[in-house]
Amino acid sequence: MVRFLVAAVILLAADVHAVAQEVQEEELRFLILEAFARNPAIEAEVLKMRAAEERIPQAGALDDPSLTFKVEEFPDARGGQAKYYSFDLMQMITFPTKLGTRRDIAAIQAEHAYHEYLEKVLVVIAQLKSAYAMLWGARNNLDLNLRNQKLLEQIVEAAQTLYSVGKVPQQDVLKASIELSKVKNEEASLRQEMIAAEAMLRALLNREESSPIGFIALGSLQTVQHSENDLQRFARHNRPMLVHDSLSVLEADLMLRLNRQEYLPNFTVGIERMTMPGSGMGNWAVSAGISLPFAPWTLNKASARVQEAQARRGVMESMFASTRTMIAARVREAYAAVKAWERRASSYEMDILPKTERSLRLLMTEYQTGVTSYLMLIDGFRIYQEMAMDNIMARVRYEQAVAALEREVGVTDLSVIPKEQ
Repeated sequence: MVRFLVAAVILLAADVHAVAQEVQEEELRFLILEAFARNPAIEAEVLKMRAAEERIPQAGALDDPSLTFKVEEFPDARGGQAKYYSFDLMQMITFPTKLGTRRDIAAIQAEHAYHEYLEKVLVVIAQLKSAYAMLWGARNNLDLNLRNQKLLEQIVEAAQTLYSVGKVPQQDVLKASIELSKVKNEEASLRQEMIAAEAMLRALLNREESSPIGFIALGSLQTVQHSENDLQRFARHNRPMLVHDSLSVLEADLMLRLNRQEYLPNFTVGIERMTMPGSGMGNWAVSAGISLPFAPWTLNKASARVQEAQARRGVMESMFASTRTMIAARVREAYAAVKAWERRASSYEMDILPKTERSLRLLMTEYQTGVTSYLMLIDGFRIYQEMAMDNIMARVRYEQAVAALEREVGVTDLSVIPKEQ
């Protein structure tokens, strides 16, 4: 059923990509579906998952039978005439419990492939959200730069007007022009950052290099409402990496059982048809055999296999415990980062940036009326520029921190996690 849902999402995503190309607006939810359908890393994991599923029936099947044709001559036969010839059909029959165990191991390995696929999805979607936020930040920084150029042009114009009436020295005009040139020079590097962010997004979506990236928006700041305990509890039971490692312990148990079953014999059965051309007579023969894994000279080998499997099970248990501890630490770290950037982004958006904008507008008015100096105005402009860029960076880092937290918890959207009652 789960595999069917994965296939359905991929088919749906293919249609969404076609629609998105016409709309020219890049909504994150549609980009996620597009990544499901087109990202090469996800596609590779899907193929690996299918290959692992196809190994299940192979593991529970008997070995291929062998068919032998034999011709035998005696030295006194006339003209090289065969004395007799035979057909021999042989089949090895593995002890039934071994086949069942091998099939169970293959089924667990298929589950491994499925959870590796889910883990890859988490990584790719987190990268996609991070690249989306980076592109939003690069475009907003470029827009801010262009707005600042217009604002500096107004400052230059105001300085020239005041200079023409003798209210300010010519040095104010020159300083304002230099500041404008500096901001214009920054435009090229900001455009390069935007191009790099677009290229990263195209790579994750497997789009052509020439394909445009439409308008993107992050919307209003959405704070994380879950507690750390909610996230830790969910991650313990649902993170694909943890489920993968817990299945490794179960696989090690089955491997141990299989190696203990090596003490059980395998069987061979055969049927042979012999024909003697000289006499025209033919007859049938049936043969049967049994392996002897309990022979004194082979017991050490079987015992060593069991001990190896026991040691491997201990390794898997230790790795599972280590992974569980590591993920708990990463969730704690990611949650702390989200809350830190959440406070910072909210502070810039709701308090610092609005006050800085009001202060700059007031300074601009005071400079035009001759109340304040150019140094005060340009200092206010630089503070505004720094705060505006910090505001954009804080929002980008917050969105990236949320994406990292989702990856560590094991979801692509935190809203699906139930809250503690």
